[in-house]
Amino acid sequence: MLVALIALTPVALAVVELPTRSASISFLGSALSITLSTDSLLIVLMPVLTCAGVDWVLRSHPDVRAGEIPYLFPFWIAPAFAALTVSWLLTRITTWPLWIGVLLLGIVAIATLIFAEYVGLSPYAPGYAVARLALTGVSYAIAFGLFTLIYSSHERSVITATLTTLVAFGLTLDLMSPHLIGLGTAATFSLVVGLLVGEANWALNYWNLSIWSAGVILLSVLYVMIGLAQQYFQDRLSRGVVIEFAIVAAIAVFIAWQLAGVR
Repeated sequence: MLVALIALTPVALAVVELPTRSASISFLGSALSITLSTDSLLIVLMPVLTCAGVDWVLRSHPDVRAGEIPYLFPFWIAPAFAALTVSWLLTRITTWPLWIGVLLLGIVAIATLIFAEYVGLSPYAPGYAVARLALTGVSYAIAFGLFTLIYSSHERSVITATLTTLVAFGLTLDLMSPHLIGLGTAATFSLVVGLLVGEANWALNYWNLSIWSAGVILLSVLYVMIGLAQQYFQDRLSRGVVIEFAIVAAIAVFIAWQLAGVR
């Protein structure tokens, strides 16, 4: 029911004509304009609807009913960001076959995340390892999509870096399993990771990079930071692990270099 409702939302808004409104605000001494339209409504409505639906699904989990998990909001984040990515992409696509393809692919990703979040609530549940693997893989794909979309907007660094920080913080908070290591600890590490990725975005804005190169670099920073934090909590952080992540970062830089001319 939830997946069907999410899938029908962009279809319904695609045939609705709403009046466009523009508003202007001053932020840090600079004028910013905000356009309110059907596209902006879709970008807001899909993540909100997804959050409400994920919360409804997770509350049926036996551990939640037993009161073993006092908070659920960290588990909304990845599905909500998936919905944001899909809705943002849909507003940029002008051909119907591609629009439908992206919608179907996005719905599959959102459904996978909801299922993975549900199973991942209990570390002793059958399929927990597969669920965490699916959650991690789809979350990184979402991160890459949002990083490239944010960077391609060519807005001021104070906007793009802030948005990148929020995305990195939210996804890290989910992947750090706050119900297992503690919300405060997970939030602290997630904030550090988010700030590092946001600062990386700020620095990349001074370079003439393609959106793909920027997306790969930002994703590699996120991946390395989350990986090191997870290895630390699992008591597996060693020189070999650091070297392994350094090699991954070097490969990512090489790939970004090769994509530098792709626009």
